[in-house]
Amino acid sequence: MDLDATVRDLAPRVLHYCRARTADAGLAEEVAQESLTALVRRWRRLGPPDSPAAFVFTIARRRAGRAAARRRLWAPIEELLGARDGHPTPEEQAMAASRRARLVRCLSRLRSRDREALLLVTAGGLGTGDAAAALGISTSALKMRTLRARQRLRVLLEGTRE
Repeated sequence: MDLDATVRDLAPRVLHYCRARTADAGLAEEVAQESLTALVRRWRRLGPPDSPAAFVFTIARRRAGRAAARRRLWAPIEELLGARDGHPTPEEQAMAASRRARLVRCLSRLRSRDREALLLVTAGGLGTGDAAAALGISTSALKMRTLRARQRLRVLLEGTRE
């Protein structure tokens, strides 16, 4: 295993996962970078983990959760102070964001464990073994969870067609 090749392979996958998880490109880049940095530090200090992908996505999962919680706490204060003035207007974002918003709404209606499994496999591009390791469940449990999550998401998306 080569550290550089592993990071090159994981970087776009963990970034996609973080974007899906946080719904914020800047925050996603920050979380992905921190997760990959943790892998590099661990690799150099103790050698490669058994599953570099599971290691990175476990860290990304935790950090994205903490970052999203932090963002929810600070959002009202930032709006009050005008810290978000540099963002495009809602009218400018509406057309580009409508499908994404619909997907995010439907994803948020899934149970958190189903959403996590689905995002790790789809947005994160993890294999079933690595995703199961990141969630601390068996591979068969992950397969069942992602199957059911996809079915529930499809029903939710079909119910919200515009």
